[in-house]
Parts: sequence; C-alpha cells; structure tokens
Amino acid sequence: MKQSCTVYFEKGGPEHTQATLQAAKERQAELGTEAIVVTSTTGKTALEAARIFAGTGTRIIAAPFQKHLWEKYRPLDPQMAAECRELGVEFLPDEPVVPLLDEDRPDIVNAWRTVSQGFKVALQVASMCVDTGLLKPAAAVISIGGSDWGADTAIAIRTYGYSDVLKSNVIEIIAMPSA
Repeated sequence: MKQSCTVYFEKGGPEHTQATLQAAKERQAELGTEAIVVTSTTGKTALEAARIFAGTGTRIIAAPFQKHLWEKYRPLDPQMAAECRELGVEFLPDEPVVPLLDEDRPDIVNAWRTVSQGFKVALQVASMCVDTGLLKPAAAVISIGGSDWGADTAIAIRTYGYSDVLKSNVIEIIAMPSA
C-alpha cells in the first residue's frame, strides 16, 4: 500500500500557485513522471514552474491558449515565453487546433469540473499534449491547472489524447481546492 498526502486549499486561486508547484515538485521526485504539464495563459505560471524545477532535469511543458482563442482570452506574453524557453520550457503549439472536449463532450468536461475547474483543465491540457505529439499516449505526467489565474490543482495522470481520453487514469491528486 502506498500513501501520499493531498494538499487541499480552502478555495481556489492564484495565491496557491507556489504551494501547488512545490507540492508537484515533491511528488514528481517520488513518482518519477515523464514531465510536468502546466497551464499558463501569459507564461507567468510556466516561468514560476521553471524556476521551482530548475536543476532537477524535469521536462516542463507549458500549455497557453491556442491561437484561435486569443481574441476571447489572450495570447502568451512574448517576453515571458522567451524567458521560459531560456529555462528549457517547451510550449504547446499555437496551432494545429486540438479539440478541447468542451463542445464535443460536455458530459466528460462537466464530470471533471465537479471535482474542480483546475482538475478539468489539468486533464484537458495533458490530453492536448498527446494530440500535438509533445507526449506519447499513456505518458505518466503531473499536470497542473487552475480555477482562473495561477495554479491551484496538480494531478498525476497517465494521459491519452482526445480520441482515447476515457483511457486516461488519474494516478494521484496532489493539490486542489476543496471548495
């Protein structure tokens, strides 16, 4: 039997980014996952992840919004992206457009969302990394998402792409808001 502790935050929010990334770093060392996938709209969370994981040899993949969503949300900040790349962070490509499941499979997305918004985001971006070829199907990763800005949810997952998303397996919840 294995035991681990989940970090629970009273509510979600960007103020939990450092604690979430630190918890992910501690678990990554034990779990030996292939990569850290981190959602990062502007690049700020990816930069924080790169700094926290510096010197560990951990592969970090950042997932900003894809180009077709920039008008609705915002694009990656070019200066932050450059800083991230200097620290070895890889980025989900702006294109090709990969499915988000939201429109095609709202049942799945809403089920994930019942755990937390960050949980849904973490599962989704890990799947997108498989769809773009950054990860192979069945890759074991720690994926990090958030409720809005920043990061408040980290999960260890064996991830698959869009067409096989229901094969994905959550190995462990590392951190998440409880409300």
